This record gives sequence, C-alpha cells and structure tokens, in this order.
Amino acid sequence: MKTIITTLALLLCAVVYAQEPQESDTTNQGVERLELGIENGKPKAKVQTVYADSTVSDTTRIELKNSYITIVSKSEADAGEDDDWEDDPKYALTWWNGFDLGMNTILNKDYGINLSDDPLSGMLEPELAKSRYIAFNFAQVKGRIIKDYFGITTGLTVQIYNWKFSGSNQLVFNGDSLMLEPTGERNVNKNKLRAEYVGIPLLLEFNTSLDPDKAFHISAGVVGKVRLGNMYKQKYEEDGNNNKASLKGELGMNRWAADAMLRIGYRRLTIFGQVGLLPLFDNENTQDVYPVSVGFMIKT
Repeated sequence: MKTIITTLALLLCAVVYAQEPQESDTTNQGVERLELGIENGKPKAKVQTVYADSTVSDTTRIELKNSYITIVSKSEADAGEDDDWEDDPKYALTWWNGFDLGMNTILNKDYGINLSDDPLSGMLEPELAKSRYIAFNFAQVKGRIIKDYFGITTGLTVQIYNWKFSGSNQLVFNGDSLMLEPTGERNVNKNKLRAEYVGIPLLLEFNTSLDPDKAFHISAGVVGKVRLGNMYKQKYEEDGNNNKASLKGELGMNRWAADAMLRIGYRRLTIFGQVGLLPLFDNENTQDVYPVSVGFMIKT
C-alpha cells in the first residue's frame, strides 16, 4: 500500500513538472525534467536539467541492474570538429591522392624514342595509342616548409603499365633471357606486356597561392618502387581457331625500379610525366630500355 501511494505521488509530481513554463527567455536557461523508474521494487525519481540552447550538450543516462550507459549528444559548437582535417589547407593544397591516367612508351638506352637500332629493342616499341597507364595514389603525407607554399609530399602508389605491340613478332622468355621470334602462321590480334608496381614517392611541392582555387602547383621528385608482378599475353587466330596464351614470372624484368616524376597543374587539373631511372629489363640479351608515361590526374 505504501508503494502504491508513493508511486501516485511521483506521478503527480511528473504532471506538475510537465506543465508549460511561463513565457520567458529560455535561450540559456535550463528546463528541469523528471525521470521515474522502479528499482529493487521501490519507486525512484531523478531530476535532470535540459538546456534549450543547442550549443549545450544533452546527456541521457540509462541505468541497468549493475551498471549504466551515458549518451552525450553532440552540440552544434562541436558538430564540425571531426571534419576539421578535411578543411585543413595543407591537404587541400596537396596534389597526390587520386588516379593517374595516361599512355606508355619505351625509350632507348640514350632516352630517345628511336628503338630500331637494335632488332630486339625495335620490337619493344609499343603502339602508343593502345598502351595505357594507370596509378592509384593514396595515403598522402605532407610536411610544410614555408606554410603551404613549399613542402615535401610522400605517400603510396600502385602503378599498372600496359604495353601493346604489333602482331608481326612475339616475345619469347627463356629463364632470364628475352628473345624475339616471328609469329609465323598466327594472326595475332593482341600482343601485350603488363607490369604492376608498388612505390613510395618523395616530391618537393610548390603552390603559388594559399587558395586551392587559385593555385598553380608543381611537384618534382622520385618514386622508388618494387615490381609486384607481370604478364605477357597473346590472343591469336590459327587454323580457324581463336586461341590465347599468357606467361607469368620474372620474364627478364628488373625487380626494382625508380622514376623521375614531374607534376604540374592549376586548381584540380594536374598533368604528369615520369621516366624510368633503372632499365626495364635485367638481362644481357637486351639493350637497356626505359619506361615512360604521361597523362593527367583525377584528384580525390
């Protein structure tokens, strides 16, 4: 009977607290809230102050048998704190994260475009319009030297080279040797060499403005990388049948690589060029040749 009377009293108090307050400026004033409950068979009441001002955080406490959970809602004043890094001009003025799209070719030992001096190197001259390059650049880190006008940028990159050759000859790999053979009766419609690398850049970066929408930017440096894998693939028609063949392995390619890189842009538009500093192949049967690619970046 005593419990019932106490409960009724608490309910009456709740009705009183629930009445509309008198008109007044409650911008920074608290409003009392009554919470009712039953604990160990006994009524329990708790008064909590809630603020109408949205800049003040609201706290909700859920009581369990042997513990409680506290939920704190974020105020408007704190709402944007988690996103501050996105607005950091250091990264708004860093031009590494994104996708590089471009074309590939191969240069001779003197970094010239003429590969016909050597029969084997001559076969390595790819069809420029069909040889594509793509890179995924991410994890950018920038160190400021002079505000955001001048700094050092690094990160990670995954690069994929595709060189497509004419179908009149084919590459033959024997251990660490690379040889050239005619395709004979084969009607080759795809003759492709692919290589994938993972690398780390070290670039000096310069911006002409602290406003990303007005900045011309230049980055120059080197990318050190290691080859993840490679494949030589052919598709051809022979005796009326469509065939394909692929070959994986070392294929006489150099495992380690390094590129000299230059990136120039205005606002979000960036064009790039990079050329190998180490030979593409690592064997005695092939003259030194170097990969080169040019294209543009899509910033993310």
